[in-house]
Amino acid sequence: RAIEEFAAALPGADSRGAVISSLPESLSRATREKCLAAGIVPLQGQREALEALDLAGAVGETWARGAAVQLHLPRAAVGSARTLAEHEGKRALAAFGVPVPRSRVVPVAEAAAAAVQLGFPLVIKATAAALEHKSEVGGVVLNVRSAAEAEAAAQRLAALSATVLVEEMVTDGVAEILVGVTVDPQFGQLLVLGAGGVLTELLRDSVSLLPPFTAAAVAAALGRLKVASLLAGYRGRPPADVAALVQTALACTRYAAANLERLVELDLNPVIVRPAGLGAVAVDALIRLEEH
Repeated sequence: RAIEEFAAALPGADSRGAVISSLPESLSRATREKCLAAGIVPLQGQREALEALDLAGAVGETWARGAAVQLHLPRAAVGSARTLAEHEGKRALAAFGVPVPRSRVVPVAEAAAAAVQLGFPLVIKATAAALEHKSEVGGVVLNVRSAAEAEAAAQRLAALSATVLVEEMVTDGVAEILVGVTVDPQFGQLLVLGAGGVLTELLRDSVSLLPPFTAAAVAAALGRLKVASLLAGYRGRPPADVAALVQTALACTRYAAANLERLVELDLNPVIVRPAGLGAVAVDALIRLEEH
């Protein structure tokens, strides 16, 4: 009877009607069907109902702003995929606004000269595309501070590749963050943010975002991470340049959208976030593209 009276009053109201039960099991199937037939939304459980209303309000605000999302159907299962060499991936990402370190790819014999040109300290890495996790096989030498050290590092890496990536080293990082794009078989491209560097596997701290990818959504997602306190300035450390990190993440989504039909995986780990006002730098990049 109460639902019938509620339904009769709705045509004169300026809003939609909903019925909320205090517990999920308190609303019987017959009552739910009666509500739906009358154009009333049955919401089961107070907590679940409030979450649903909150999400509905967010959708309404998005529609009111006129925000349009281009929907992309997920691709079929990928056949073979090619992993770009790190310097190739960084060059491609830089074209979309992802900040990367200054670097040069040179033969092993020219590493010392390249190091002097770039300035110290440096990182020197093997360049073979097959080495997706170079640090695990000794393919990365950090904190190179002289031409002699650069030559020694390059000679050591010669067993892994004939050329090396000589790259400036970021020394003032406040936090290391993972930024990536994965392709979900149901939802398509997802932006992934999480604890980066050695903390990735240790903390398993990450969030995934569906499009549309906005600065506000990315900033809010970063705030939900366990490592958010590092970005805010932890125990006397300076606050991180979160604005630059947000723009780096958005630049990744632009690259991903431009490579929609080929992208299998994009992983920047880590993005080193420097103190506020000094930017963020993607110091490692893994990109896998489907081969046509």
